[in-house]
Amino acid sequence: MRFLCLHGGSTSGEIFEIQSGGLVQSLEAKGHKFTFINGRLNSDCEPELRGIVPPPFFNHYPRDIAPGEDLLKAIEYTLRTMQREGPFDAVMGFSQGAALAYSLLLHYAERNGPSAPPLFKAAVFICAGAPYELAGKTTFSLPEGADAPVKIPTAHIVGKQDSLYAQGVKLYGLCDPSNAELYDHGSKHMIPFDAKNNDAMVGIIERVIERASKEN
Repeated sequence: MRFLCLHGGSTSGEIFEIQSGGLVQSLEAKGHKFTFINGRLNSDCEPELRGIVPPPFFNHYPRDIAPGEDLLKAIEYTLRTMQREGPFDAVMGFSQGAALAYSLLLHYAERNGPSAPPLFKAAVFICAGAPYELAGKTTFSLPEGADAPVKIPTAHIVGKQDSLYAQGVKLYGLCDPSNAELYDHGSKHMIPFDAKNNDAMVGIIERVIERASKEN
């Protein structure tokens, strides 16, 4: 599969490529491909990366506030990038990029209706922030008793010590439970490089890819 990769806030596609290097190397060895793109807004550096990696840095939409119309602008920007650099079979996002990936799926389904093929066959959400509803005013929640709108196979990677842990678990609950897998690496807002966690994360992503391949 070919993955569109969406970085976290105040970083870049290049930084996400470094962060996910263990995952990507293992999956590329099995024939999968990854394309890392930058967000649409220039940004200051993520504080813990200051002085470690060179600029530029980007956000998909403003951080720490409801994005409002900037969410739709980020969706449209990403869709145009997909048209230029795609096609893509799947999406992988980290933090803000994971939340944007979910919004992309919502937006596409709303625009094209439930009978249309989904935008992606599979999705990988890593240390996800909470997605916003499409007007960008509040975080997205399911009405009581409603089915999850994202039904494609999904992998959810979270860390128990991550400040966004609850948001990542919430996003897991917004996906079809019969098609969603959750892995807690137990650490902070990061992608661990140790062999045990890397093998486990690659394993659930591979299961999601296999499930998506069977469904399509």
